Amino acid sequence: MKITFEGDLDGIVFEMKNTLAALSVRGFEAQTPAPEPVQEAIAPEAIAPVDNPLDAPVEKPSPTERMAKARAAKKPKGTPKPAPAPVPQEPFADPADIVKLRQRTINDLQEAYANGHQAEVFELLSRFGNGAKSFRELPADAFVPIREAIDSGALT
Repeated sequence: MKITFEGDLDGIVFEMKNTLAALSVRGFEAQTPAPEPVQEAIAPEAIAPVDNPLDAPVEKPSPTERMAKARAAKKPKGTPKPAPAPVPQEPFADPADIVKLRQRTINDLQEAYANGHQAEVFELLSRFGNGAKSFRELPADAFVPIREAIDSGALT
């Protein structure tokens, strides 16, 4: 005789006990199956949070930003350059003087760049302008030490 049972484990055990009881096998009593445990509903957000669209797209850093980050992470080789001596800055009382100083400094830097002194211009920008690559990136307080460096002969 061959008997096949189908269903979940509790149901199979229940059917086996009932079948054995029906066949007059001693030691087995018919039992009612235990109720199945109630499974709590799972919130859809917990199942697949990726399915929900984002409010704003994720921005990837540009290759230039990634290269700058990689360069910053590298350790410098050799002995580092000594930091330039801090230049005492006297605040200008008149904003017009600051504008004149800024414009005169930019004109001198542009003229030096056009006359082949690109390396010196970039050196001044990076040293006093916190690594700025253009005049627009320079903070207002950077023009005073750049002007003093130009006056002391940094572009010749």
